[in-house]
Amino acid sequence: MSSPAAATRRPSGSGGVDPVVALVFVVGLALSLLLALRSQVGGDQLNLLARGWLLVAHGEWVPFGNPSSSGGAVPGGLTALLVAAPLLVWRHHRAAVLALLATHVVAFVLLDRCVREGLPARERRLFAVVYWLNPWRVLLSGFLWNPGYLLLLGAVHLWSSWRQRERASFGASLALALAIGLGFQIHPSVVLLAAATALLVLTGHTHLRWSGVAVGAALSGVTLVPWALAVAREPAQLPVSEGFPFRGLVLVFPLLRGVLYWLRHASLAVAGPEARFDFAPELGAAFARPVKLVADGLVKGVGNIALALPLFANLRLWRGLLRRGLAELLGVRPGRRAWVAGYARIAFAAAILTYAAAPTTVMWWQGASLLHAAVLPLALWGGAMARRRRRLTHRVVVAWGSVAVLVAVLMAFGGRRFRCGGWDNIVIPLREDHAMLHDLAIDESCHIAIRPDGWWPDVLPSAGAQPPR
Repeated sequence: MSSPAAATRRPSGSGGVDPVVALVFVVGLALSLLLALRSQVGGDQLNLLARGWLLVAHGEWVPFGNPSSSGGAVPGGLTALLVAAPLLVWRHHRAAVLALLATHVVAFVLLDRCVREGLPARERRLFAVVYWLNPWRVLLSGFLWNPGYLLLLGAVHLWSSWRQRERASFGASLALALAIGLGFQIHPSVVLLAAATALLVLTGHTHLRWSGVAVGAALSGVTLVPWALAVAREPAQLPVSEGFPFRGLVLVFPLLRGVLYWLRHASLAVAGPEARFDFAPELGAAFARPVKLVADGLVKGVGNIALALPLFANLRLWRGLLRRGLAELLGVRPGRRAWVAGYARIAFAAAILTYAAAPTTVMWWQGASLLHAAVLPLALWGGAMARRRRRLTHRVVVAWGSVAVLVAVLMAFGGRRFRCGGWDNIVIPLREDHAMLHDLAIDESCHIAIRPDGWWPDVLPSAGAQPPR
């Protein structure tokens, strides 16, 4: 009979439900639902909802995505389909958020399947905590935004790479090609997944069936035909880019910023704008101030201190670089756990190369597709530590999960994306009223001021105009 200690060292297998993972999943899902059912609608959300609403209400498919910050629009009409589908079931703006949350559930199932096959049960549980309860993951699951869909694409990337670690598969190669090809219609930062795939193939960590890649690329290309026709009529919709190639290497700061975000994505330190709490709309001015002081201290203080753990985890992952050399560290080493560690290293290397070549400064949401890879070093290091200091590691994990839950609750009731009113709220004035605001119950979630100088969604016709033809 094998000992309990030996059981924790072997991969957790492909079947069975782990009670700890199940509990973490339920808690994380509840947090995501809390945020999703409190989500508010700002400019990016109105642009997305307008595309879905025009398709559902008027049969008009907008063949390009949200406007790009540097000009033009994201290629392809996939976002309109993603938003329209849930509106067919429930004509409410939060239906699209719940559908986005469903993609996170699928992503977790795919990731957990790979992790339980590749790592011992202890690491599988640690991964569930640091990924599923991750404040960045919970945040992206709670409101409608393009980067929220990237987590599913990242999960498909790990799943397909894992499936093809020994031999190529048509289905897995097709899925990977579709994830990257269609992903460009969601957010251009999926170039991270393309770079990681190239490095995985070059180092022998994964294999590709080129027929599957070709079919996936062809299908992705076909979906861009309506966009290409639209751009021929309206060239202004072509996306443009500011800056210059390899800006990260020349200016250095953008590259360092990318490294910092890799560490922060595995921590409890959420992005600054998302930690600008205001509890006055919920608690009133008198009670809101002390609660805000405690919340700021927790999120900024504890969150920044917690950055030390991802830093140590990544240093441990890369230790021995000078002794063994980069080729051996990136090359395939025997064992499933070693493959997972290699995947994390390659994902980091791909991120650094991409950030170095990027023409613009890295923003936090651009690394969302590799969030799963960013937390892997933490799960691997935590598993190694637990084998030597089990009780201490258990306490740290419980504390980590508890703080993560508290941060999510604070965002739900004080974060700018999940409250109506208060300072820095994302709900902005519009220049006129519109049927979409009432049809999708946007005005019921939060009053929208109507002003002559207000903002307006890029594809939504004026109230008295006909939908675009």
